[in-house]
Amino acid sequence: MRRRPPSSAALALSVAKSLVLVAVVVLAFGLVGSPSPPPSRPQPPLSTVDLPDPPTRLARALERHDCAEAGFGAEVQPRSALIRRHGRLHHVSFEEGWAVFTERRPGVLVALCLDEDRPGG
Repeated sequence: MRRRPPSSAALALSVAKSLVLVAVVVLAFGLVGSPSPPPSRPQPPLSTVDLPDPPTRLARALERHDCAEAGFGAEVQPRSALIRRHGRLHHVSFEEGWAVFTERRPGVLVALCLDEDRPGG
């Protein structure tokens, strides 16, 4: 026949097991102790850190044609537009940009511009 330990000893044993289990779980998930520092990566030379990202084609076109993606105030009349058609960016007349905006022509209106549309522009 099996003997039962006194209830105080059983309680102490259960508490000890629980503490060991909690300690293992805490250590396994890294909740205790200081995190290890990330591996160091070599830093690029300072001259390349300060360089801005190269402008995208859209950013260059916005600047070249004096465009705004949100349009201009009511007192300003745009003269041309940037549209995207078949994945390509085109500088077109305001009228063609309006036709794209009103879905009479294919494409997506990207921005309104203040400079004149030049053929082949």
